[in-house]
Amino acid sequence: MRSLPLLCAGLLVAACSGGPQGGDLAVAVVGDGALADDLAEEASRATLIRRGPAGELVPGLATSWRFLDDGNDLILRLAPARWPGVADRRGPELVARDVISGVRRSGSEGRAALAAAGLSGAGTARAPIARVVEFTPRPPTPQLLDWLAEPALAVRDRRGRLFPGPYVAVRDGKTGWRLDRRADDARPDARAASIRIQSQPAADAIAAFRRGDVQLVLGEGLGGLGAARTSGQGRALRLEAVQGVVGLAINAGKSPLTDARLRRALLLASDGEALANRLALAALTAQVGLWDGLPPPDDDRARPLEERRALAQALLDDAGYGPETPLRLTLLLPAGPDVRALAETLATSLDPLGIKIVIQMARPGGFAAARRRGQHDLVWVEQIAGVPDVVAHLGQWRCGRTRPCSAAADAQLDKAAAAGNDLAARMAAATNAEALMMADPAFIPLLRPVRWALVAGDVDGFQPNALGRHPVGRIAAGKDRFGS
Repeated sequence: MRSLPLLCAGLLVAACSGGPQGGDLAVAVVGDGALADDLAEEASRATLIRRGPAGELVPGLATSWRFLDDGNDLILRLAPARWPGVADRRGPELVARDVISGVRRSGSEGRAALAAAGLSGAGTARAPIARVVEFTPRPPTPQLLDWLAEPALAVRDRRGRLFPGPYVAVRDGKTGWRLDRRADDARPDARAASIRIQSQPAADAIAAFRRGDVQLVLGEGLGGLGAARTSGQGRALRLEAVQGVVGLAINAGKSPLTDARLRRALLLASDGEALANRLALAALTAQVGLWDGLPPPDDDRARPLEERRALAQALLDDAGYGPETPLRLTLLLPAGPDVRALAETLATSLDPLGIKIVIQMARPGGFAAARRRGQHDLVWVEQIAGVPDVVAHLGQWRCGRTRPCSAAADAQLDKAAAAGNDLAARMAAATNAEALMMADPAFIPLLRPVRWALVAGDVDGFQPNALGRHPVGRIAAGKDRFGS
């Protein structure tokens, strides 16, 4: 339990931050629903580290932390907190050995996060005293705190039971959630008394926002952005360029893209600049690599477009394709006009080379299922990195996860991970890995991802950021709307 002074301080911070204690917040998500689930998990699970309104790292169940041994070891001090009790009985105190046991019980859900954090090996976590946790990741990672803030690494007990977060999350239909603030929680990251999150088509979400039924609309990707821009809610529209990559995933197991020459030709001929210009949006920019934070490439991708197209034409000719004998490829898109407009621009630019793109639109809500069926040559993918970890991001294209792949690129990723907190060595090896992946690509990078939102004027706590992270518990709607 918190002491009275700390509790009062928490209430004061929440009050001074502008939002009411006890209001309601309605959130609409435009997309296939993954973002709605992520928001609900983040609000209902307790982690050692949490995300603030701008995606920054703030205390969670760990009130403080410090790094030792040149940043290789991390020591965290736990907040005084208790597990839920039964009836009127107080639950046991949260202690460090609970945290250590819980780390081992993250299961398949947390496996990737544990590996990226360097905590999957034996001896990487210790509990020297009741309220102190020590982590010695192997290898060390400069993003350790970021990974500890991920809901996949939420605090659990020895049986795998999750420690409760600020909100109780209950499914609301097939595509929504209702979050209710816990009665004993008055922290700044639990500002609204209740939160409704619902995945909706763009038109429905925008109409609900216009009526005032929804105070926040969040786009999972580019889908719905055009409707938001033309909805007359210009002052409410927020855009943020986030880390990750937008492009084409190649189905290399399906003819004709089993031919490496054709995959390489697609990479060289695709023009992200034309796509970025199509939407006339300053936040939308071309991206020639898999990660925006790496140095510009020094291979053929750095050549002017005309030279790249000439190289692509030579590869197509060698493979027996051209304007007279076109290469026909199917491209699967999520539902909506925004991505379709970009795909049509891409198809128009590739047509003179003899590459014919046939667009296949998934039905609303059916994109993931259509992609799993694999009846396509290419698929439009928006990869957004919730953690700014280039090694984990590039790891999506390791051997065993996708094909084609490069064993040499995997070796460079291993070298990048082993570099630990030597940021220069880490980035140099990651740059080499990305170049090797692009020598025979499984993915064609086109754009840097953009997320969009509609934010009501009386909403407090929404801050655009490069991670696109917006913990809904830290967002509050004004008293004039809810009367709270």
